[in-house]
Amino acid sequence: MTRLRPAWRAAAVIAAAHARVAGSRLAAARQRARRDRQVLTSAALVVLGLGGALAGGALIGEWCLGLVLIAESGGAFWWGLQRDDGTAPPREGGRTLPEILERARHAP
Repeated sequence: MTRLRPAWRAAAVIAAAHARVAGSRLAAARQRARRDRQVLTSAALVVLGLGGALAGGALIGEWCLGLVLIAESGGAFWWGLQRDDGTAPPREGGRTLPEILERARHAP
């Protein structure tokens, strides 16, 4: 078997590295899309559930519609408080202050 020239070997190594980076970016994009789809599905189900409860309350009577609105607003308030874990939302592509200072320290 013949040996590859160093230039061809270097090109093969670079192509493999680019393929690994592209694969990891694709996997990250798939995870973001899955997470976004889950959030949209949850929001759609909440809106449809609220609409169904309001329609049912309207069919029964005005007093029932008021009770449904009170219950739904209390449930939405509780759900919103339970979803908050106290952490800041993740930043895409952003750097923290220590990372910025470290990079500036090593700049020429």
